[in-house]
Amino acid sequence: MELGSHHLAAHSCSYTTTYTHCSIGFSPRVRTAGWIRAAADGGDGGADRRRRGASLAADGPRVVEVTAATVASGAAGEAGTGSAGFGARDAELAMWDKLGAVVRLSYGIGIYGAMALTGRFICQMAGIDCTGGFHPSLTALVEGLGYAAPPIMALLFILDDEVVKYSPHARAIRDVEDEELRSFFFGMSPWQFMLIVTASSIGEELFYRAAIQGALADIFLRSTELMKDARGIASLSGIVPPLVPFAQTFAAVITAALTGSLYYIATAPKDPTYVVTPAMRSRSGRENLKKLFAAWYERRQMRKIYSPLLEGILAFYLGFEWIQTDNILAPMITHGIYSAVVLGHGLWKIHDHRRRLRQRIQQVRSQGKSSDSL
Repeated sequence: MELGSHHLAAHSCSYTTTYTHCSIGFSPRVRTAGWIRAAADGGDGGADRRRRGASLAADGPRVVEVTAATVASGAAGEAGTGSAGFGARDAELAMWDKLGAVVRLSYGIGIYGAMALTGRFICQMAGIDCTGGFHPSLTALVEGLGYAAPPIMALLFILDDEVVKYSPHARAIRDVEDEELRSFFFGMSPWQFMLIVTASSIGEELFYRAAIQGALADIFLRSTELMKDARGIASLSGIVPPLVPFAQTFAAVITAALTGSLYYIATAPKDPTYVVTPAMRSRSGRENLKKLFAAWYERRQMRKIYSPLLEGILAFYLGFEWIQTDNILAPMITHGIYSAVVLGHGLWKIHDHRRRLRQRIQQVRSQGKSSDSL
């Protein structure tokens, strides 16, 4: 594009610019009439005009060379288009994450509702109280809060970054918790998270505590009543009577073992049939690869152990709490607070990590834009 002379008092100055580069020069003219002319640089006329402008610039004062703004604006437009594409893609991924969270929420509520109904059916078949002694009271609330403190403090200590750094067992527990958070809870809004935690607390306690543990304790107590009038070897063996003081404790232990076993069956990762690795020519490379594979397999086996073990320990703890309080509301409160604090803390750490990652990506993009504009 070329601009002609512009009327300035008795004399005028002319300057010329091109698409990628512009040369600015000043030369006096006798004409007093001003005009502005724009022409494309692609034709011969454009080349002639560039040569005439260059000669005028050479005859006049010193030429000043500047970068054309058109190129910068084009680069900025391309960068803006790219950032807009990334923004649209991020918005689409966020929408799918929300949809997946709704599906997982519906699935979880359905599972826990089915557990509660199954527990009610078991209680009716066993002839025991299906409510587990449910009675809303301030005492149950205080007991639930008090029993929730020890497991929360213990697990938060185990999941601390410094402990995980030096303990492979803590690292395995951390891997179990992180995998559960990413696979099921990640992407849920706060109200969805609290809803699924509440549903799990109610459904699991009604199934495992009120139904399974209550039915087992009732079976042990009834068998003891039947053995009161036993004669002969049965009365001398004394296999069942010693269970009387510990009937409910044994029921809690069996329930905890059943909980861990079911959790192992449902969530234990399956070993791969084969592992694809790069071919290492050097002996040291093959040895390092073997060490990496051995460490990976060890962590995988530890995850298989600690995942059901944690569930079993927590189940026994909640069963013991139910024995002491005789009110299913207290274990429900403990279960809900424990899940909300521990899982919420893990989700917060994951969200914080992703937030810092997004900030780093935006920083890299802004640096790329600034380098393109230069």
